[in-house]
Amino acid sequence: MKVLFQIRPDFMKNPAGDTVQMVSTGQELNNLDVKVQISTDPNVELSPYDFVHIFNITRIKESYMFFLNAQKQKKRVVLSPVYWPPNAYFKREDASTNALAVWKHMQPMRARLVSESTLLLPNSQIEMNVLQQDFLKTAPYQVVPNGFPDSFMGTTPQLFRKQFPNLPKEFILCAARISARKNQHWLARISHELGVPLVLLGPVNDQKYFESVTSFSNVIHIGTLQGELLASAYSAATTHALPSWFETPGLSSIEAGACGSVVISTDQGSPHEYFRDMALYVHPMDDASLRTALEQSFKASPRPLMQHIRDHYPWSKVARMTLEAYQTVIK
Repeated sequence: MKVLFQIRPDFMKNPAGDTVQMVSTGQELNNLDVKVQISTDPNVELSPYDFVHIFNITRIKESYMFFLNAQKQKKRVVLSPVYWPPNAYFKREDASTNALAVWKHMQPMRARLVSESTLLLPNSQIEMNVLQQDFLKTAPYQVVPNGFPDSFMGTTPQLFRKQFPNLPKEFILCAARISARKNQHWLARISHELGVPLVLLGPVNDQKYFESVTSFSNVIHIGTLQGELLASAYSAATTHALPSWFETPGLSSIEAGACGSVVISTDQGSPHEYFRDMALYVHPMDDASLRTALEQSFKASPRPLMQHIRDHYPWSKVARMTLEAYQTVIK
């Protein structure tokens, strides 16, 4: 089986959840003898491939071009939508005035991919329910969750502690690109009020926003960590908090939970389907919910969620589910 993955051209320059999902799935599929190649070319020749797998309809323009090219060359399309309506985020106090209008203007493009693809691979049943609410017609689907690297199991704090020996013994961690959608300013403000150290990992998407977040004296920004060092950071943290405006469900929440961190997650999106009652949930506009979750996290046990994530969401298992879905497309 030979599959072409297609994704926005800046997937490496501006990495996000779709980058991690695509790269991690591809690596594990290669281990299952699926030949995976990646292209960001909207006019690529598709004859060598059994079908095309497109990632992300939030950034729809590029995905729509990939889709049109596949239809033109009569190739089947598998679609990982990575979809959640951002209405509440776009309506927030400091939002751009035309962002929601632009989103709505692009919905017909999304509708076409959602209805005319051969198979949809939403990351949760909750995501699929929202797709069915937002679009009149949807293609057949199979839920394939997000995951975490198998190598993260058994990690310890030692490597991170050795590299950053001056960090406090107990701290809140947030691993995500620094951007308004991830809501780090809110997290910084509430943790500052509680006198709790906050360590941020991830690239800076918005310099002005980054400066407002790091203006709080309790905030330490380390930058981007990867692999074993990132896993060790999760393991060293008391709590991992991702209080975003929405997540599907937040890759760093899965990774942190797998490494033994207590997880605080937004309640917007699909986190409940993954973490059930084993995480602490916050609403992005409710200060009291975040304050309570931060306080409770220092007394909570990470073990039930850690075991649940390790049982259900390693990327190797996700890749096997993806392959099963691919086989239905081939048949």
